[in-house]
Amino acid sequence: MSCLIPLLMKFLFLAILICSSFLFPPSSFASHVGLEPCVEIAHCVREEWEVNYIDKPFEEIKSFIENTPRTEIVEIDGDYLHAEATSKWMKYVDDLEVSFLPESNILLIRSESRVGESDLGVNQKRVDLLKSKMF
Repeated sequence: MSCLIPLLMKFLFLAILICSSFLFPPSSFASHVGLEPCVEIAHCVREEWEVNYIDKPFEEIKSFIENTPRTEIVEIDGDYLHAEATSKWMKYVDDLEVSFLPESNILLIRSESRVGESDLGVNQKRVDLLKSKMF
């Protein structure tokens, strides 16, 4: 019986480890080629920008996002970036994703509210601001 307990503990540890890998996938599972389409248009914006004449477009937009108030980059993996933008008053968190496709010189941008039916145009303004800084 006493040798059975360590064996059960090892089995339990292994089971927890396996289950946690499904609950918390590594960043490499992110969709780096194409960002998800917007399901609810009222609080989501997704655009594709041709960046043929911009040197290092991913680094440039990353720099703009890093210097945007109340916006924190939470993941960078290759040519993919995920940031969280927090509203000033209500502290709502929106997701901002950027993916660069170097073979076609395209930046994919997606900004979406996590809660609510509408964002009152906040996500479109965020994307438009980034676009005005890029071009």
